Amino acid sequence: MARKPSQRRNFQDQEMELNLTPMMNLIAILIPALLVSTVFVEIAVINVSAPAIGTAPDQPPPKDKPDKPPLNLTVTITDKGFNIAGSGGVVDTIGKKTGGDKGPTIPIVQKEVSCQRFLDTWPPPRSKNRDQPKCGVGEESRTFWVYDRETLQKKFIELKDAFPEEKRMIIAAEEDIEFEAITDVMDTGRDMKSEGDERRELFPEVVLSPGLS
Repeated sequence: MARKPSQRRNFQDQEMELNLTPMMNLIAILIPALLVSTVFVEIAVINVSAPAIGTAPDQPPPKDKPDKPPLNLTVTITDKGFNIAGSGGVVDTIGKKTGGDKGPTIPIVQKEVSCQRFLDTWPPPRSKNRDQPKCGVGEESRTFWVYDRETLQKKFIELKDAFPEEKRMIIAAEEDIEFEAITDVMDTGRDMKSEGDERRELFPEVVLSPGLS
């Protein structure tokens, strides 16, 4: 039914009130959801020291000579395993150093690995695993060539027992070594779980070797 001209003018002059109830309901739902989701956002930070550029200024020698030379622990990552060096030589066992190229101190091993971390790829060193299929969706685990982190941590514990005051670890790597392999060495050498929930500090001060990118 058509309105008279006077009725149309009165209808247009009426102020329309906005219904904000749906918007308020949406905000009331979003705020708790955002607060809950922040629990799952974690940022991990690894403190490392960049390699020094240039030579250090001349410094006078220390007055008190230490009883034994510093460890100078260096872990070199290759596609064959870990080479561990310290105090001027390649460490084989505590108190014994090997000369020449006799292979890595801790070679890679074949081990069953969880595929959730390496979905649609291979675990490092990938150059040793490219001849088999990648980890697929829904696949729980498979056997790959991997770095022996358990033996590496045992070696760190032996070195820490022999040099309890040492905290620094230098990490070097060959070209094309995956980033995960470097961070795994950092995590393995930082500390270890001891009795109960306590953790024992090993070598938390990480220095990246020059040329490592």
